Amino acid sequence: MNAYPALPAFALALAALFLKTTLTSFLQIVSRFRSRSFLVPEDAALAGVRPREKEAPLVQRCGHIWRNDVENLPLFLALALTYVLLGATKESAQLLFGLYVAVRYAHTIVYLRGLQPWRALCFFGGLLICWIIAVRIVMLLM
Repeated sequence: MNAYPALPAFALALAALFLKTTLTSFLQIVSRFRSRSFLVPEDAALAGVRPREKEAPLVQRCGHIWRNDVENLPLFLALALTYVLLGATKESAQLLFGLYVAVRYAHTIVYLRGLQPWRALCFFGGLLICWIIAVRIVMLLM
């Protein structure tokens, strides 16, 4: 691991983001059962209810968070891993990856609560961190 001093920071960020997405899934499942709103017929049958045409608002929000994560987390993880493999310092990786994780957790919380402009600010904060990592990658290649 000495060859990649920033690898532990990457591993922690990966685990923290996995935890966040897993918690979002759990919240969506619990919300779906509490509201008894299932779109898919076999899911509704499992719960002993009829399928609905629309999901409960919290179930929808969790789905939106998931889609946002699916669009954004792979890009961050690819950039972060590339940064680590190119020789990122432990300190820079800890700072950038830690900030990214914090911003994504904040994004999830404000999305669940429907808070704008905070949701947009968190999104753009994460994007800015990805840009910083991308620039640092280019600098390491020069």
